[in-house]
Amino acid sequence: MTAHVSISNIYWNEGLKNFFFRDQAFGTLEELVRRSTMYVQDTLYAIGDATKDMDIDEVEEMFYSESVEYCAEKFGIELLEDEEDEE
Repeated sequence: MTAHVSISNIYWNEGLKNFFFRDQAFGTLEELVRRSTMYVQDTLYAIGDATKDMDIDEVEEMFYSESVEYCAEKFGIELLEDEEDEE
């Protein structure tokens, strides 16, 4: 049996989030969504589309070990300017 779980499912479902993502990885995903110039659902769709051929463990590991900026570039997501950069 195969189950298909999308990034959007993981993002919106606490149980799936806790099962598939470590806190640090989910924090990176949340910050990426927050800083994206797109709507939340469009951002999640872009991530899902870019990772459709990846294993969920690979996706989680990327969010765990890489920066928001790296993930945004990898997934083709433009980020809003970070408020800390403006100071």
